[in-house]
Amino acid sequence: MLRKCFFWSHLVVGICTGIIIFIMSATGVLLTYEKQIIDWDEARYSIVATQGEKTLTTDQVLNIAREKHPEENHIYIHWFNEKSRAIPIWAGNHRYLLSPYSGKVLQTGESTIVELLHFITELHRWLAMELEEDSFAKEITAYSNLFFLLLIVSGAYLWIPRRIRWSSIKSNLLLKKHIKNIHAKYFNWHHVFGFWALLPLFVIVATATLFHFQWANEIIYSAYGEETPAPRIRPETVKLLDGKQSYDYLFTVAKQHALDNSNEDWHSMWVEFGREKGSTRFYIDSSLGNNHANAYALFLDNDTADVVKVTRGSDWSEASQAWDVARYLHTGEYFGVIGQTIAGLASLAGCFLVYTGFLLSWRRLVSPYFRRLEKPNELNVLSKKDVV
Repeated sequence: MLRKCFFWSHLVVGICTGIIIFIMSATGVLLTYEKQIIDWDEARYSIVATQGEKTLTTDQVLNIAREKHPEENHIYIHWFNEKSRAIPIWAGNHRYLLSPYSGKVLQTGESTIVELLHFITELHRWLAMELEEDSFAKEITAYSNLFFLLLIVSGAYLWIPRRIRWSSIKSNLLLKKHIKNIHAKYFNWHHVFGFWALLPLFVIVATATLFHFQWANEIIYSAYGEETPAPRIRPETVKLLDGKQSYDYLFTVAKQHALDNSNEDWHSMWVEFGREKGSTRFYIDSSLGNNHANAYALFLDNDTADVVKVTRGSDWSEASQAWDVARYLHTGEYFGVIGQTIAGLASLAGCFLVYTGFLLSWRRLVSPYFRRLEKPNELNVLSKKDVV
């Protein structure tokens, strides 16, 4: 009776949420290497310097942004640890990609590839519909994700054979080559993909609840005896005031600070202006932006170039650090490229689970109905023959 209850709940929930789960899984596959794709897309604009050509200074890049948007105080410059890399800058919501030598604008706004990735992300999170505070689309993806978690748990129970024998278990571990019955083939696929993707899918779906439900966040913070923080509010920008030191000198100090703190191999450094009055923020990152443990923020005084403060991921509370780990477990980035690959393959397995699940459901629920419709016709044909 328990198994029957699990089976029918698994079947009904799967049919009701299958399409949304398929969309989230398929978009998850497409976003597997999102950070690497964006990095590659920007690296395409790298320019080899001609003889005697010098790289722009931070002050020169800042002046270009100011000339384009003189009333904008909040400006970003994204330096890469490669001289030939083009320089992305933001002045408020306006983005440009500059030549590192001439300052020529190579690109305005985001590339087609990045815009496509943004659309896929919105499709993954709220079906690319208009997002509001109480968005119906966001509720759909939130509860579909929660039901996906229930499908994983009930599926794990149903995977266990009624009689636990090695022969029965082995048949659900590997894809069978020679299966004449199409139903048995999809049944085999459903069990095999479900087994190998069970753990990563459970982690991916369980951590996704943090983005959708307040109670999921409360579980993490209460486990560490902390109160759940209010949603982060981005601080208002301040008027951008130049100090006695040049920004290029501050950039040099920041690079030396990274060297002195075992971050000489930093991948990129974000320079943020207008974050705090009288200081400039440098975010030094050794990764592609997917590991806060290897990155830190450095604030330098604009007049003296002294270190105002340094903030690292380790400075966060234990619960906040746990939340951050869960956030990168969701994408697999916590374990680097290997973790991303596993997450991508698990998402692909999720697509196959939905596909095979629908086909199996059709055979169980719909096909018998058509067979019953065909039987009276067969009987009518037989009766006519008898009359003849």
